[in-house]
Amino acid sequence: MISAVLVSCMLLFFSISVFASSPEQDFEKAITALGEKYGVTITAEDRAQGRRYLSKSESAKELEILEEHLKIGQNALAENNRAAEENWNALLASGRLNEDTVSDMGTAPRLATHTVYRYQAIGYYYPNATTIRCYLQGERVFSEFHNRHLWAGIVSKGSSLFSGKGDSWEETDCTTSKIDGGRTFYVQVWGDLTEKYTSWFKEYTVTSKGWRIYYEAVCPS
Repeated sequence: MISAVLVSCMLLFFSISVFASSPEQDFEKAITALGEKYGVTITAEDRAQGRRYLSKSESAKELEILEEHLKIGQNALAENNRAAEENWNALLASGRLNEDTVSDMGTAPRLATHTVYRYQAIGYYYPNATTIRCYLQGERVFSEFHNRHLWAGIVSKGSSLFSGKGDSWEETDCTTSKIDGGRTFYVQVWGDLTEKYTSWFKEYTVTSKGWRIYYEAVCPS
């Protein structure tokens, strides 16, 4: 009888040990839940030389601080997209689109290329603390009618991490629209930004998606 009770207790203890989550697992789940709540991907890596778990109060404080940063970052991303969409809608309403006169110039010779650069500050965990460099390299052609150079076509374009707090930048899309009769390219770039920061004994990686950069690449006369 006693043996049976002991066996039952041991089995119960084993079941609790197997299925109960550890404080570290609970913390990781909370980190994942915060990422889902604010539309980002978050991972945490132990940086202490020896394994060092946060206490319950430390974990609560850490999550509170993290969430405050994520709220600010969510607003920064929303403002980034709002400004880009507002600018695009203003362009559509301006009548500057669909005014390409370069195609009417026949076999006019293409001239040396010209490159336009754009530096844009973005950031989620660190709002506006990362600079992305965008560029567009285009061929030029001289228009006698306009008495100036116009864009004939695009040779290459792209974007990359330039400076600041960002750890990596992945361009996901890039569109161009020729405006002002071929004098200007309106460029829109979309991408995902990864940032890292260290707090307590952990290093966090935050990846935010859907940043939108826009600029006008004007052909020099």
